[in-house]
Formats: sequence, C-alpha cells, structure tokens
Amino acid sequence: MAKGIHRLSVRQIATARTGHHADGGGLYLQVTKTLARSWVFRYQRNKRRRELGLGTASVVTLQEARERAVELRKALARGEDPMAARLARRAAQRRTWGEVCEEYIEKASTEWKNDAQAAQWRQSLTDHGPDAKLPLEHVTDAVVLACLRKIWESKTETATRLRGRIERIWGYAHYEKWVTGENPARMKGHLEHALPKASKIKKVKHHAAMPYADVPSLMQLLRKRDTKSAKALRFTILTAARTEETVGAPWSEFNLAKARWVIPGERIKGGKMHVVPLCDEALEILKSMPKGEPPFKLSENTMLYLLSKPDKLGLPYTVHGFRSSFRDWAAEETEAENFIVEMALAHTIKDKTEAAYRRGQLIAKRKTLMTAWEAFLKAPAKAKNRESEAAE
Repeated sequence: MAKGIHRLSVRQIATARTGHHADGGGLYLQVTKTLARSWVFRYQRNKRRRELGLGTASVVTLQEARERAVELRKALARGEDPMAARLARRAAQRRTWGEVCEEYIEKASTEWKNDAQAAQWRQSLTDHGPDAKLPLEHVTDAVVLACLRKIWESKTETATRLRGRIERIWGYAHYEKWVTGENPARMKGHLEHALPKASKIKKVKHHAAMPYADVPSLMQLLRKRDTKSAKALRFTILTAARTEETVGAPWSEFNLAKARWVIPGERIKGGKMHVVPLCDEALEILKSMPKGEPPFKLSENTMLYLLSKPDKLGLPYTVHGFRSSFRDWAAEETEAENFIVEMALAHTIKDKTEAAYRRGQLIAKRKTLMTAWEAFLKAPAKAKNRESEAAE
C-alpha cells in the first residue's frame, strides 16, 4: 500500500473527534461539533480549494467513500471539475430531454429560414428519439443506442439524421454545462462500434418510378384535389424537385415576377445553388397558397402517403421516382442535351466541358424544357395513344 492513502481504520472513524481526518488522496472524514460524521473530497481548481460532500459515514461505508474518491481523482486527471459536474447534473435533473430539444430547435431555427425544417426535427425526435419526459442526464449511451437500433436498418436515412440531431442537441446541453462527459450520440470511436455502417446496409428496394406516359393522367387526378398535399405533389412533379426541396421551401426562395425558384446550396444535395425556371402551372399553384406560412409546409412523408396509401391514390410509386419519369420523358420525347436534363435535376455534372456551362445555369434552355414538360403533363389522351402505339 502506498504511503499517504487509506490511512483511516473503521475504529478511527468511530472514535474520531471534531475536525477533518485525512484518509489520503483528497478523501477526508469530517466530524462536526455534534460528532456528526460525513465524507468530503478536497481538491484544488484554478488555485482554489474546493470541497465536495460524499455522504454521511453512517450510510456511506469507508470502502464506498474510497471508491467514490478514486472516481473523482480520475475525473480530475481527465481535466474535469467534479464540483461543476455535480452542479451540471443537478441542473440537468431540472430539465427534461424534451425541454432541451425544444430549446435547441427554437434557437437553431432562427438560422434555418423556414418552419418546415424545425417541424421535421420535432417529428423525428418525437417518433424515434429518447422519451421527451426523461431527465436530461438519463439520455445515456444505452438510451440513444436503443433508439437508433430500432430503425437503423429499416429506416437508415431517418436513423442517421436522428443520430446527428441527438448529437447536436446533447452537444448544446454540454456547452450550457447541463451535462458532462462524452456525447452519447457521437459516431466516431463510439457508435461506429455498435452499429453497422449506413453505407453498407442493404438498401430497401423502392417502388419503381411511374412510367412517364402515365404521369399526365395522375396530374389530372391531382388537379381535382384542392389540398395542400396534392398541390405540393403537382408542384414537385412539374419542377422535377426532391421532396425535401419542396416541403422545406420558404417564400423568400420564390421570385414570382421572374418565374424562378432559387434554392440555396445548403438545401441542395449537391451543395450548390440551384435555379428552377417555373412554368405557368407551377406559378398558379404558388399563387394559390396562403402567404402566412411556407407554401408547402408538410412533413417529408405527406406526399408519399397521398401517393401510396390505399385510401388515397394507392399507387406503387415514390415521389422521388417522378424525377426518373422526367428524365425518361426528356430522353425519349425531346432533343434536349443530356447535361441540360442533368442540370434541371440539380445533378453534379462530371464532364468538365459540360460543367463549364453550369456557371450560367442555362436558364433559357431549361425554361424551354420545363415548359415542354408542363405541356406534356396536360395532354393525358396523347400520352395514352403513344403507349398504345408502342404496344402494337
């Protein structure tokens, strides 16, 4: 036994008089004038002595006190302040996970520029995240891992977004000193050992894209539905946009006078600003939407539900699949150059020569392409005749 620690015996604890009696390594038995005995841990932080209570000697045994002192010395060796950690835990006990989530979203949403993103965060955290009623400090490694494992393989994209959101919220709580220690939602060096790589998970087979010849008939059905979800789906098809681009769009991205939709890089998969020339029907849809909130303020699954649910349209297709329908139509029915079509889809153009054209966005050519797509979508009878001729 190294000299200087474990100095006290059980007998000494029982007979000690008023004062502080060192056991070594910062652990002391404190005896008051009334002979009440308790354990304290002393240490220095920023040249100031601090004292942390560890419980009464009648409840906490000598061995338990020594074990607690070991943990506190380890925390000091890691550069942590045990007193600050205790205060943080007490603060965390006064906050629930749900309260911290809401506080973070309220603060962060001032930079998000639209309410739809905040709604998506709330929905994913409510549907798949830790119980909102949990005290903040109870959101542990085990809790986070249990949430992610439920959907990691079945809803991989949702799960990866959820993990990132939990990590950011917990990181915010750590910054506010409401919690201490490592972030339970961190991936590197932590969850990567417990979860399979998202990129290696066998992808769920998605429904096939609707044949482009059938899309005009669908548009005809959608025009008969005066609902936000139907209008959002029509708009998405007309613009060949992604779901998240439509539902996350604030009014500030639309220039109705110039018939353009300017999507900033942070909302585009490729990370670069994308300008969408708006056809007449897309403009009509926008003008019919209320101005008090983002025009297509919906969850990311609302359009898919409308399209696929048996009590709705009951079709075996995804919203994203209409981008493939658009591409097939452009290849089969137009003379548009491939890179123009790729630009309309906001795809990255790998060919350096073609990519050079992207600097100008080629709005006029893409406007012609999107206007032709609109005209095609308004002619269902012609589309059916073409399909019949192909069958013959």
